[in-house]
Amino acid sequence: MLIIVTRLLSSRVDPLAITLYSNVVGLAVSIPFIFLLDTPIRMSVKVSDWSFLIVTAIVVHGIAMLIWNYNIRYVDASKASILSNLEPFVTMVMGLILLYKPITGSEIVGSLFIVGGVVLSTYQRKRLSRSLS
Repeated sequence: MLIIVTRLLSSRVDPLAITLYSNVVGLAVSIPFIFLLDTPIRMSVKVSDWSFLIVTAIVVHGIAMLIWNYNIRYVDASKASILSNLEPFVTMVMGLILLYKPITGSEIVGSLFIVGGVVLSTYQRKRLSRSLS
């Protein structure tokens, strides 16, 4: 549903504005959970930690979402929704590379389901389009 709304908005609203608004709303919705889940609140005071957070937020998430929001107007929403399922897998890999976070067994099983589902749905879509031609 969100992909369809983003696709409709991208034809009328600048992708940069869509990205900014969606990230601000995401931040506002997330803030209350900080107080619910982390008691007492622990916050780093190291500049390197905050710099890393800001750079990854802007580069990894911000630019990726900007590219997504810009290109969604040219792609069918059903095709784009298949690829959006890869986000948790990419996050896991980037966590391993950037944060040296070890990958757990359940994450491997989940990744197999995610990647397998994307490959299967892409393969079925191609096979269906060939049979209709």
